[in-house]
Amino acid sequence: MKPEWSLSREQVRQLDRRAIEEYGIPAVVLMENAGRGCAEWLMELNPQRQPTVILCGPGNNGGDGFVIARHLDNHGWPVTAWLYGDASRLPPEAAVNFAIAQRCGLLAPPPVNFRGWIVDALFGTGLTRPLGPPYDALVSSVNASGNPVFAVDIPSGLDCDSGLPLGPTIRAHYTATFVALKRGFRHPEATAWTGQVRVIDIGAPRRLIEQFCSGRADESASPESL
Repeated sequence: MKPEWSLSREQVRQLDRRAIEEYGIPAVVLMENAGRGCAEWLMELNPQRQPTVILCGPGNNGGDGFVIARHLDNHGWPVTAWLYGDASRLPPEAAVNFAIAQRCGLLAPPPVNFRGWIVDALFGTGLTRPLGPPYDALVSSVNASGNPVFAVDIPSGLDCDSGLPLGPTIRAHYTATFVALKRGFRHPEATAWTGQVRVIDIGAPRRLIEQFCSGRADESASPESL
């Protein structure tokens, strides 16, 4: 995708919906591709195989985190993941990957005085309000830890459209964002929160992405019309 392209919060939601409904790509496949792409970049960044903890939220961002944990574990990286939320209320795709991570023995709360990599898979682009308890305290702890921080899609607490904090916000050193840059990443102050950004391909159809990023999203994108 062109480096100048970016997506708003609503465009992200609509693109995901159309990839699933019009092209028939299962949501769990998109999640798998997202998590695997994050894991591949993490392994590049952490060749020493320092321990990694993945902080997973109660939505699909958390589901991405469970996929990341599985792929890191499959490649021999020491990793654990932990859900901050109610497992019974996870979206279907996130619930599938939570159960897999559980069966793989990857779920464990972060240790005290942890030294290694922290993956922020708490909240994604859909967040529109400041983080409250217990997430505000968790964000403060991560930011004060001195550990390298890797954000999944967007640092938790950062507004997708403005690029400014909604409230307590993760300060990431690296952000793996999906499909295209997020609109707010172009704000001059956003880099202080995102760190280095890499766009991860999650398998959404190229023609569909081009329609959204070029301002033609109102056109029919179904395979039959192409």
